[in-house]
Amino acid sequence: MSSQVKHRIGIVGLVIGLIAVGIAIFQDDLRAEIIPEDTPVVEVEKKEAPSFKELAIKVSKRVIQDKILKEDNAAHLPPFEEDELHAPHDSIALIYTGLGFLAMVLGIISWVKKEHIRIAGGAISLGLVAIAWQYVLIGVGIAILILILANFSA
Repeated sequence: MSSQVKHRIGIVGLVIGLIAVGIAIFQDDLRAEIIPEDTPVVEVEKKEAPSFKELAIKVSKRVIQDKILKEDNAAHLPPFEEDELHAPHDSIALIYTGLGFLAMVLGIISWVKKEHIRIAGGAISLGLVAIAWQYVLIGVGIAILILILANFSA
């Protein structure tokens, strides 16, 4: 019983790390539950890239307005369009990143308090995996590709 009480911070860090990794793995399913499919999605039309001539005309008009006509610059700023790929308030990503960071902090506190090194290291590593989940997937994909290529060359 005393060994469980002794490693309490590290075990809490491990559990939080496991929860964070689980949320990171199933983040697409969780987003689908939060945002129902019948919700209308606003699609942004993709514009063609303007030619060099069009850009030069826009710049020259802006310079003329700024220098000669001396109009207010704030009135001519283009409207802000939020990019759907980089939504700043992605609640699922914030949750698993925050839980992963908390697991790392608890693992570090566990290590500082001289709890078992494997429990502390596990909490730190699970927190780091949760924080960098997309990069972990890329690394696993590259490792599998290298393994397949190595088997073909043998």
